Amino acid sequence: METLLPGMATLRGNIHPLLIHFPIAFFVGALAMEVLAVLRDEKFHFAATWMLYLGTLSALIALPTGFIAANIVAATDPRGHDAPGHDFIHIHRNWMVASTAVGILLTGYLLWINKKKNWVSHRWRLLLGLAVLSALVALGADRGGRLVFESGTGINPEVLKSATEKSTHEDNH
Repeated sequence: METLLPGMATLRGNIHPLLIHFPIAFFVGALAMEVLAVLRDEKFHFAATWMLYLGTLSALIALPTGFIAANIVAATDPRGHDAPGHDFIHIHRNWMVASTAVGILLTGYLLWINKKKNWVSHRWRLLLGLAVLSALVALGADRGGRLVFESGTGINPEVLKSATEKSTHEDNH
């Protein structure tokens, strides 16, 4: 497996980075499809429905991997609570737990709406809910991105150390 997917070995058991993009894409996609359903053609509601369902399912899979990832980082970083970005882990976690909870609630609401075949009278509330969900996801994803790209959380510390040592020369690219 290491020769086929060498990047997998660098994750050191942390599969969270492989899974996190699915709920983000599905939740934001559900909002986009529902906007089209409301403004253009209600046939887009079918796509929005399935994107919300898949987003919620993928969030329910990605969320526990985030807790596992936090434990892996805590176990491998000797700085513990003093590690750069440590506070963002809690903020990121809280936003994503809230996002998943809202996704679950909206999924239940949508199942109820679709079962009653009463989408038209609920479409603006659903659209508002999807907008709130997308905003929560954006806030949580931003904090997750900051964890990695600002603080190097989850990055192999040896790679960061060797990158600093190697960057003693100037390149024009």
